[in-house]
Amino acid sequence: MNLRTIISKEKDLRMIWKIGRNGRKSYLVGTAHFFPYSFKKSLVKHISSVDTVLLEGPLDERNMNRVLDCGLGEGNGSSLYGALDKKTIAQINKKLASPLSNQSSLASFMDVFKPQSNDLLYSLTIGLKPWMAFFAVWVNYLQGRGWKYSVDLEAYTVAQELGKNIHFLETIDEQIKVLSSIPFERIIHFLKKIEDWGKYTNAYVKCYLKGDLNALMSIPSEFPSRCTTVIDKRDPILYERMRIFFERGNAIAFVGAPHVKEIKKMLLRDGYEVAQFS
Repeated sequence: MNLRTIISKEKDLRMIWKIGRNGRKSYLVGTAHFFPYSFKKSLVKHISSVDTVLLEGPLDERNMNRVLDCGLGEGNGSSLYGALDKKTIAQINKKLASPLSNQSSLASFMDVFKPQSNDLLYSLTIGLKPWMAFFAVWVNYLQGRGWKYSVDLEAYTVAQELGKNIHFLETIDEQIKVLSSIPFERIIHFLKKIEDWGKYTNAYVKCYLKGDLNALMSIPSEFPSRCTTVIDKRDPILYERMRIFFERGNAIAFVGAPHVKEIKKMLLRDGYEVAQFS
């Protein structure tokens, strides 16, 4: 193995399934919204082979700015920073990264969250609704550890470059409504379990790179967005909207990996053949 291979941030995408029925073939990809490795070569190969690319929601600058705008304000008087004790705040500040680097594919979206004081947590969360404050903290933590890629964003960029038909399974307003439904108590609980952050991210990377969905879903996780309103209630909605395209064939759908388990069951129920791509 040469040095170039050792330091490469390019990996093969294994969290992908072939979907087929009546001679029509499509693909289903479980994405990682944030990740320390790129899958661009795999994405180019798979996206090149289809006509239509389906993504969870809009990823253009205008819609991302709308998310930021909707994330402003503390919301119902609940302050994420104010709900944490001094010990937890000090521990989180030790974990947080340096100011975000412009080399990151997510930096332009999260640039507004650059810390401006020694109390990084306060700087990141002041004036934000709890759900936005949490993601500001979490993205800062991940980027400080080299998580500068996003499967969704890479797929969107590749699809644009290849001139594919792009469709979004949800509107930005629907996605904002989902984000704002994340229970405040789950956010605070996760932030207080700082000692588990590293174990969670390391296990996630290992399972995702292997394409092992069962192991990934079995990782002990109290991650805030692993809740009913974000996962369970959206699974059938995402499925019904992508099924129209699967019936036509020659499509590839990208949804967060936790959605794949139930969507696979729905596909099998409706007579589709589902096999993990190898």
